[in-house]
Amino acid sequence: MKTSKTILGSLLSIICLLVAQFVSQFLIILLNKCHVIYLVSITLGAILYVVITYYLIQLMVKKYLKINLEKVGISKFKISFKWLIVAVLLPVLVVGIFLIFKGKIVNTGYDMENVIFNILYGSLAAGIVEELVFRGVILNLLSMRWNYLISILVPSIIFASLHIISRNLSLISIIQLMVAGTLVGVMFSLIEMSQHSVWNNAIVHSIWNLITSALFAVSVTPKNDALFTYVVKSKNMLLTGGDFGMESSVIAIIGYIIVILIVYKAGIEAHKFSQDKLG
Repeated sequence: MKTSKTILGSLLSIICLLVAQFVSQFLIILLNKCHVIYLVSITLGAILYVVITYYLIQLMVKKYLKINLEKVGISKFKISFKWLIVAVLLPVLVVGIFLIFKGKIVNTGYDMENVIFNILYGSLAAGIVEELVFRGVILNLLSMRWNYLISILVPSIIFASLHIISRNLSLISIIQLMVAGTLVGVMFSLIEMSQHSVWNNAIVHSIWNLITSALFAVSVTPKNDALFTYVVKSKNMLLTGGDFGMESSVIAIIGYIIVILIVYKAGIEAHKFSQDKLG
């Protein structure tokens, strides 16, 4: 595949995400103004976010790239049981380690509408959509054009960088976020490569978001979009994750690295075999 087509295809996949995000959030606003029950509007918006992204990517891949969806890791929906286990164990163990440190559980001060949005849209839908784009289209296009190292690192660095946007972060927090964001991107990439399917990393991503952000967040201050917050008393930025939060903490980073080490060799070999088989 030509370099220009690889780059433009990657950019178009991000545009697909942005268009789907705009349309789905516009629907939520419209339904709210029509006094539709908030849970219903968010549910429909979250579903629409995933569906529009999927079909726009499908259109772009088939009409512009002229390849099958399977070539970019978007096969028939199937989840491996082992990755479902990892999806639950990773966030539960990370949160569990935080509970060792001094702090308190807070379940007051949250906004229920924000929690619902975070659960359905910000966690579940966003996890799927981001994996379709970054570990589906972008990873596989770069892999076809260049090599595995570039296909793993470039989407991961872009993924980490996008999380800086619209956030007021200190320099140290930005560095932590870039390290953690890149590593978690590498983790998701290797999971995709293990079976050449985005659905396993999508479920790991979504459940990670759900548990650590929407259900049981860990932070230095209570969050208004989480059902429970474990407010840690430590001021150590390596432990707390700095301004971004526990996802960029050293505890979370260790969790990402452990999964990376487990899946590394099998992931590369499986991806190479599947790409050769597909053409």
